[in-house]
Amino acid sequence: MNIVQKVSLKLEVFEFVEFRVEKSKFGINIKHVREIIEPIPVTVIPHSHAFVEGIIQLRGDVIPVIDFKKVIGVPGESADSEAKYIISEFNGITVALDVTAVTQIERINYSEIEAASDMYEGSTVPVTGVIKRDDGMILLVDFEKIIAEQFK
Repeated sequence: MNIVQKVSLKLEVFEFVEFRVEKSKFGINIKHVREIIEPIPVTVIPHSHAFVEGIIQLRGDVIPVIDFKKVIGVPGESADSEAKYIISEFNGITVALDVTAVTQIERINYSEIEAASDMYEGSTVPVTGVIKRDDGMILLVDFEKIIAEQFK
């Protein structure tokens, strides 16, 4: 295998963090994930955006915490023992995504991602692709678009 073939194969691989919000599964591109942490105390900000739980301090940085349940329209404030914060960076903005659980980090070929249909691509939660699994589907969401449009 020559260097061009190796580069070609590398470009075909998509690495993502799989996580759950309630019973729904989502994926976020690993290049946007800085780290995954246990939830820490949140300082509530009065009159903040509806999706923002508040802010946290992480190693000297003040980071907004986005409740992903509210983003996708799932009711409830249930505390889950598996809950995690996915510290992510989009367009120079660092946020903590509050999710029900992080299940795994996975690599797949781009050919395994089905393009999103206009039928199920919402405006609040822009789905960019779907990964089909035996135990369900994983929605790939354009988090950059959510951050850009919801937090102008």
